[in-house]
Amino acid sequence: MKSSRYLIIGGDDRLVELAKLFEGEGADIATYGMDMTVIKNVPNYLSFDEALENSDIVIGPIPFSKDVHKINSKYSSVDIEAEELFSKLGKDKKLILGAINNYSKGLAEKYGIEYWDYHNDEGYQILNTIPTAEGALSILINETKATLFGSRILILGYGRIGKLLSEYLKALGALVHIEARKDSDLSWITAERMKAIPLKELPHYLGEMDIIINTVPAMLLDSIMLDLVKQDALILDLASAPGGTDFDYASKKGIKAIHAQGLPGKVACKSAAEYIYGTIKKYLCADRQKGV
Repeated sequence: MKSSRYLIIGGDDRLVELAKLFEGEGADIATYGMDMTVIKNVPNYLSFDEALENSDIVIGPIPFSKDVHKINSKYSSVDIEAEELFSKLGKDKKLILGAINNYSKGLAEKYGIEYWDYHNDEGYQILNTIPTAEGALSILINETKATLFGSRILILGYGRIGKLLSEYLKALGALVHIEARKDSDLSWITAERMKAIPLKELPHYLGEMDIIINTVPAMLLDSIMLDLVKQDALILDLASAPGGTDFDYASKKGIKAIHAQGLPGKVACKSAAEYIYGTIKKYLCADRQKGV
Protein backbone atom coordinates (compact mmCIF):
# COMPACT_ATOMS: atom_id res chain seq x y z
CA MET A 1 0.00 0.00 0.00
CA LYS A 2 3.09 2.27 -0.09
CA SER A 3 3.23 2.96 -3.82
CA SER A 4 -0.01 4.96 -4.07
CA ARG A 5 -0.77 8.41 -2.70
CA TYR A 6 -3.82 8.36 -0.45
CA LEU A 7 -6.12 11.27 0.32
CA ILE A 8 -8.80 11.16 3.01
CA ILE A 9 -11.54 13.74 2.56
CA GLY A 10 -13.62 14.89 5.51
CA GLY A 11 -15.09 12.41 7.92
CA ASP A 12 -15.43 12.09 11.68
CA ASP A 13 -13.25 10.44 14.33
CA ARG A 14 -13.27 7.20 12.37
CA LEU A 15 -11.38 8.78 9.48
CA VAL A 16 -9.00 10.54 11.85
CA GLU A 17 -8.10 7.09 13.19
CA LEU A 18 -8.02 5.72 9.64
CA ALA A 19 -5.40 8.32 8.67
CA LYS A 20 -3.30 7.21 11.65
CA LEU A 21 -3.51 3.59 10.49
CA PHE A 22 -2.30 4.50 7.00
CA GLU A 23 0.51 6.61 8.45
CA GLY A 24 1.51 3.80 10.80
CA GLU A 25 1.88 1.46 7.84
CA GLY A 26 4.16 3.93 6.09
CA ALA A 27 1.65 4.94 3.41
CA ASP A 28 1.81 8.27 1.60
CA ILE A 29 -1.28 9.72 3.27
CA ALA A 30 -2.74 13.23 3.46
CA THR A 31 -6.11 14.74 4.31
CA TYR A 32 -8.40 17.48 3.12
CA GLY A 33 -11.21 18.91 5.22
CA MET A 34 -9.53 18.23 8.57
CA ASP A 35 -8.15 21.68 9.34
CA MET A 36 -9.82 21.66 12.78
CA THR A 37 -7.74 18.75 14.05
CA VAL A 38 -4.10 17.68 13.93
CA ILE A 39 -2.95 14.18 12.98
CA LYS A 40 0.73 13.55 13.68
CA ASN A 41 2.81 13.15 10.51
CA VAL A 42 -0.26 13.51 8.28
CA PRO A 43 -0.45 16.80 6.32
CA ASN A 44 -3.79 18.44 5.66
CA TYR A 45 -4.26 20.31 2.37
CA LEU A 46 -6.04 23.65 2.44
CA SER A 47 -6.53 23.63 -1.33
CA PHE A 48 -8.95 21.04 -2.73
CA ASP A 49 -7.35 21.24 -6.17
CA GLU A 50 -3.87 20.63 -4.75
CA ALA A 51 -5.11 17.76 -2.61
CA LEU A 52 -6.66 15.97 -5.58
CA GLU A 53 -3.68 16.66 -7.84
CA ASN A 54 -1.34 14.95 -5.37
CA SER A 55 -3.41 11.82 -4.82
CA ASP A 56 -4.11 8.52 -6.54
CA ILE A 57 -6.69 7.00 -4.22
CA VAL A 58 -9.34 9.21 -2.61
CA ILE A 59 -11.17 7.94 0.47
CA GLY A 60 -14.44 9.48 1.60
CA PRO A 61 -16.26 9.20 4.93
CA ILE A 62 -19.19 7.16 6.14
CA PRO A 63 -21.85 8.30 5.71
CA PHE A 64 -20.48 10.07 2.64
CA SER A 65 -22.85 13.03 2.75
CA LYS A 66 -24.50 15.29 5.26
CA ASP A 67 -27.43 17.54 4.39
CA VAL A 68 -27.60 15.65 1.06
CA HIS A 69 -25.28 17.96 -0.91
CA LYS A 70 -22.29 18.24 1.39
CA ILE A 71 -19.57 15.73 2.24
CA ASN A 72 -19.63 14.64 5.86
CA SER A 73 -16.74 16.60 7.42
CA LYS A 74 -16.78 17.01 11.20
CA TYR A 75 -13.36 18.65 11.34
CA SER A 76 -13.59 21.02 8.39
CA SER A 77 -14.09 24.74 8.93
CA VAL A 78 -15.79 25.01 5.52
CA ASP A 79 -18.46 22.96 3.79
CA ILE A 80 -17.25 20.55 1.12
CA GLU A 81 -19.73 20.25 -1.71
CA ALA A 82 -20.10 16.73 -3.10
CA GLU A 83 -20.37 18.08 -6.65
CA GLU A 84 -17.02 19.80 -6.32
CA LEU A 85 -15.38 16.45 -5.67
CA PHE A 86 -17.05 14.62 -8.55
CA SER A 87 -16.50 17.47 -11.01
CA LYS A 88 -12.77 17.76 -10.19
CA LEU A 89 -11.82 14.16 -9.47
CA GLY A 90 -11.03 12.89 -12.94
CA LYS A 91 -11.24 9.30 -14.15
CA ASP A 92 -7.61 8.41 -13.41
CA LYS A 93 -8.14 8.14 -9.66
CA LYS A 94 -9.86 5.57 -7.47
CA LEU A 95 -12.69 6.82 -5.29
CA ILE A 96 -13.57 4.81 -2.18
CA LEU A 97 -16.38 5.96 0.11
CA GLY A 98 -19.05 4.79 2.53
CA ALA A 99 -22.85 4.78 2.33
CA ILE A 100 -23.31 7.03 -0.70
CA ASN A 101 -26.73 8.66 -1.12
CA ASN A 102 -28.80 8.92 -4.29
CA TYR A 103 -27.79 12.53 -4.92
CA SER A 104 -24.11 11.64 -5.01
CA LYS A 105 -24.82 8.54 -7.07
CA GLY A 106 -26.36 10.87 -9.62
CA LEU A 107 -23.27 13.07 -9.56
CA ALA A 108 -21.02 10.08 -10.14
CA GLU A 109 -23.08 9.14 -13.18
CA LYS A 110 -23.16 12.74 -14.42
CA TYR A 111 -19.37 13.11 -14.32
CA GLY A 112 -18.56 9.52 -15.26
CA ILE A 113 -16.83 8.74 -11.96
CA GLU A 114 -16.55 5.14 -10.79
CA TYR A 115 -16.45 4.49 -7.05
CA TRP A 116 -16.45 1.65 -4.57
CA ASP A 117 -18.69 1.79 -1.49
CA TYR A 118 -17.08 -0.03 1.44
CA HIS A 119 -20.35 0.14 3.36
CA ASN A 120 -21.75 -2.49 1.00
CA ASP A 121 -19.07 -5.03 1.92
CA GLU A 122 -20.68 -7.89 3.84
CA GLY A 123 -17.68 -8.45 6.09
CA TYR A 124 -17.54 -4.77 7.00
CA GLN A 125 -21.24 -4.65 7.81
CA ILE A 126 -20.97 -7.66 10.11
CA LEU A 127 -18.02 -6.20 12.02
CA ASN A 128 -19.69 -2.80 12.21
CA THR A 129 -22.59 -4.28 14.14
CA ILE A 130 -20.29 -4.82 17.14
CA PRO A 131 -19.80 -1.12 18.08
CA THR A 132 -23.41 -0.44 17.09
CA ALA A 133 -24.67 -3.06 19.53
CA GLU A 134 -22.29 -1.94 22.27
CA GLY A 135 -23.31 1.68 21.74
CA ALA A 136 -26.95 0.70 21.96
CA LEU A 137 -26.33 -1.04 25.28
CA SER A 138 -24.64 2.09 26.61
CA ILE A 139 -27.66 4.20 25.70
CA LEU A 140 -30.09 1.73 27.25
CA ILE A 141 -28.14 1.64 30.51
CA ASN A 142 -27.83 5.43 30.73
CA GLU A 143 -31.36 6.30 29.65
CA THR A 144 -33.33 3.89 31.86
CA LYS A 145 -33.91 3.78 35.61
CA ALA A 146 -34.09 0.00 35.87
CA THR A 147 -31.58 -2.73 35.15
CA LEU A 148 -31.63 -4.44 31.79
CA PHE A 149 -31.82 -7.66 33.78
CA GLY A 150 -35.51 -8.53 33.95
CA SER A 151 -36.58 -5.76 31.56
CA ARG A 152 -39.03 -6.66 28.84
CA ILE A 153 -37.30 -5.65 25.63
CA LEU A 154 -38.64 -5.84 22.08
CA ILE A 155 -36.34 -5.72 19.08
CA LEU A 156 -37.92 -4.92 15.73
CA GLY A 157 -36.03 -6.76 13.01
CA TYR A 158 -33.71 -9.76 13.02
CA GLY A 159 -30.92 -8.61 10.75
CA ARG A 160 -27.27 -8.25 11.71
CA ILE A 161 -27.85 -5.74 14.49
CA GLY A 162 -30.95 -7.48 15.80
CA LYS A 163 -29.17 -10.82 16.02
CA LEU A 164 -26.09 -9.54 17.85
CA LEU A 165 -27.92 -7.13 20.13
CA SER A 166 -30.46 -9.79 21.15
CA GLU A 167 -27.62 -12.09 22.23
CA TYR A 168 -26.05 -9.33 24.32
CA LEU A 169 -29.36 -8.51 25.98
CA LYS A 170 -30.17 -12.15 26.64
CA ALA A 171 -26.77 -12.60 28.29
CA LEU A 172 -27.59 -9.66 30.58
CA GLY A 173 -30.79 -11.34 31.71
CA ALA A 174 -33.29 -9.27 29.75
CA LEU A 175 -36.58 -10.82 28.63
CA VAL A 176 -35.98 -10.49 24.90
CA HIS A 177 -38.78 -10.41 22.34
CA ILE A 178 -38.00 -10.13 18.63
CA GLU A 179 -40.27 -9.18 15.76
CA ALA A 180 -39.42 -10.82 12.44
CA ARG A 181 -41.11 -11.46 9.12
CA LYS A 182 -39.49 -14.63 7.80
CA ASP A 183 -40.64 -17.97 9.15
CA SER A 184 -37.02 -19.15 9.30
CA ASP A 185 -36.07 -16.16 11.47
CA LEU A 186 -38.98 -16.80 13.80
CA SER A 187 -37.83 -20.39 14.16
CA TRP A 188 -34.24 -19.34 14.90
CA ILE A 189 -35.42 -16.84 17.51
CA THR A 190 -37.38 -19.57 19.25
CA ALA A 191 -34.41 -21.93 19.06
CA GLU A 192 -32.28 -19.26 20.73
CA ARG A 193 -34.76 -19.22 23.65
CA MET A 194 -36.22 -15.81 22.92
CA LYS A 195 -39.81 -14.82 22.19
CA ALA A 196 -40.53 -14.73 18.45
CA ILE A 197 -43.25 -12.29 17.36
CA PRO A 198 -44.67 -12.25 13.82
CA LEU A 199 -45.33 -8.75 12.49
CA LYS A 200 -49.09 -9.23 12.51
CA GLU A 201 -48.99 -9.98 16.25
CA LEU A 202 -46.89 -6.92 17.12
CA PRO A 203 -49.81 -4.80 18.45
CA HIS A 204 -50.52 -7.42 21.12
CA TYR A 205 -47.07 -6.99 22.68
CA LEU A 206 -46.18 -3.32 22.38
CA GLY A 207 -47.97 -2.29 25.56
CA GLU A 208 -46.04 -4.81 27.65
CA MET A 209 -42.56 -3.60 26.72
CA ASP A 210 -40.20 -1.52 28.84
CA ILE A 211 -37.83 -0.93 25.94
CA ILE A 212 -38.44 -1.06 22.18
CA ILE A 213 -35.49 -1.12 19.80
CA ASN A 214 -36.06 -0.58 16.10
CA THR A 215 -33.52 -1.76 13.54
CA VAL A 216 -35.81 -1.70 10.49
CA PRO A 217 -35.53 1.25 8.04
CA ALA A 218 -39.31 1.49 7.62
CA MET A 219 -42.06 3.29 9.53
CA LEU A 220 -43.12 0.59 11.99
CA LEU A 221 -43.76 2.76 15.03
CA ASP A 222 -46.33 5.14 13.56
CA SER A 223 -49.00 6.96 15.54
CA ILE A 224 -51.27 3.90 15.64
CA MET A 225 -48.52 1.70 17.06
CA LEU A 226 -47.28 4.40 19.44
CA ASP A 227 -50.75 4.67 20.96
CA LEU A 228 -50.18 1.12 22.22
CA VAL A 229 -46.80 1.87 23.85
CA LYS A 230 -46.48 2.59 27.59
CA GLN A 231 -45.70 6.24 28.30
CA ASP A 232 -42.70 5.33 30.45
CA ALA A 233 -41.23 3.00 27.84
CA LEU A 234 -37.99 3.87 26.04
CA ILE A 235 -37.76 3.67 22.25
CA LEU A 236 -34.31 3.38 20.73
CA ASP A 237 -34.27 3.65 16.94
CA LEU A 238 -31.09 2.38 15.27
CA ALA A 239 -32.36 2.51 11.69
CA SER A 240 -30.82 4.84 9.14
CA ALA A 241 -32.50 8.20 8.53
CA PRO A 242 -35.35 8.93 8.76
CA GLY A 243 -35.72 5.93 11.09
CA GLY A 244 -38.77 3.83 11.76
CA THR A 245 -40.45 5.93 14.45
CA ASP A 246 -42.81 8.88 14.33
CA PHE A 247 -40.65 10.95 16.67
CA ASP A 248 -42.94 13.99 16.68
CA TYR A 249 -45.92 11.90 17.75
CA ALA A 250 -43.84 10.08 20.37
CA SER A 251 -42.84 13.45 21.82
CA LYS A 252 -46.47 14.58 21.96
CA LYS A 253 -47.33 11.37 23.81
CA GLY A 254 -44.53 11.94 26.30
CA ILE A 255 -42.65 8.82 25.18
CA LYS A 256 -38.87 9.06 25.18
CA ALA A 257 -37.66 8.14 21.70
CA ILE A 258 -33.99 8.33 20.73
CA HIS A 259 -32.72 8.13 17.16
CA ALA A 260 -29.14 6.89 17.54
CA GLN A 261 -27.14 7.09 14.32
CA GLY A 262 -23.43 6.71 13.64
CA LEU A 263 -22.78 4.81 16.86
CA PRO A 264 -19.55 3.14 15.66
CA GLY A 265 -17.95 6.55 15.13
CA LYS A 266 -19.16 7.83 18.49
CA VAL A 267 -18.43 4.92 20.82
CA ALA A 268 -15.59 3.00 19.16
CA CYS A 269 -13.95 5.12 16.47
CA LYS A 270 -10.65 3.25 16.65
CA SER A 271 -12.23 -0.16 16.10
CA ALA A 272 -14.51 1.26 13.42
CA ALA A 273 -11.47 2.66 11.61
CA GLU A 274 -9.78 -0.73 11.76
CA TYR A 275 -12.81 -2.28 10.06
CA ILE A 276 -12.71 0.35 7.30
CA TYR A 277 -8.95 -0.05 6.86
CA GLY A 278 -9.16 -3.83 6.58
CA THR A 279 -12.01 -3.61 4.11
CA ILE A 280 -10.18 -1.10 1.90
CA LYS A 281 -6.99 -3.20 1.95
CA LYS A 282 -8.98 -6.27 0.92
CA TYR A 283 -10.59 -4.35 -1.96
CA LEU A 284 -7.29 -2.91 -3.21
CA CYS A 285 -5.57 -6.30 -3.02
CA ALA A 286 -8.37 -7.86 -5.07
CA ASP A 287 -8.05 -4.99 -7.57
CA ARG A 288 -4.33 -5.58 -7.95
CA GLN A 289 -4.87 -9.30 -8.49
CA LYS A 290 -7.26 -8.46 -11.30
CA GLY A 291 -4.64 -6.17 -12.78
CA VAL A 292 -6.78 -3.07 -12.40
